[in-house]
Amino acid sequence: MKFRKIDEQRSMRRPLVEVDRLTPLEEDLDQDFEWSERSIDGLDWSGQHGDGSLEASAIRDADMSGVELTPFEVVDVTVDHSVLSNSRWERATARRLEITESQLVGWQAQFSLAQDVYIADCRADFAGLSIGSAKGPVVFERCRFMNATFLGDFSKAVFIDCTFPDADFSRVANAKGCDLRRSEMTGITGLMSLKGALITADQAVDIAGELATAAGFKLA
Repeated sequence: MKFRKIDEQRSMRRPLVEVDRLTPLEEDLDQDFEWSERSIDGLDWSGQHGDGSLEASAIRDADMSGVELTPFEVVDVTVDHSVLSNSRWERATARRLEITESQLVGWQAQFSLAQDVYIADCRADFAGLSIGSAKGPVVFERCRFMNATFLGDFSKAVFIDCTFPDADFSRVANAKGCDLRRSEMTGITGLMSLKGALITADQAVDIAGELATAAGFKLA
């Protein structure tokens, strides 16, 4: 099992993908697919629909814009340099998933369960991210979430060098333990729903006015 270091105290499991065992996949999405140990390189799935499971596989340079996957189980999968913009993942279960350097603009991801999910170097403007239950780390690194919406359980989430201009956290149900200490918090709406999240003293000063407004004070 491979591990990714989060900080000095924490690490997370990485997807177990054995490149030498992968078989190229050239099929379109369909109903009730079950794919394992597949290489999905350069495919155009834009606008397609499907449901099923993907395991121990690698996606690269794929166009998955506008794709609808419901329900969807993804285990030990890497996604790199791909387009997921305006796609929908509903009733999704994700274990050991990595998404890197991809376009996530307008991505609507509804995770029933998320465990060891890592998303990095992605543009996720206008995305909607929902987590029903977080059983392990969910890490976002160097992502932009302009006008994004967050819902559900973000207690296991770690945000590293992320920005949130006009992002909405008002429907987060559980933020206890959510680590925002290494990200830029200005511009967030719904700050009161982040009760229990970890922030620094400097961050508290930076968002003092927004927190006061959210608490109902009138600044004069």
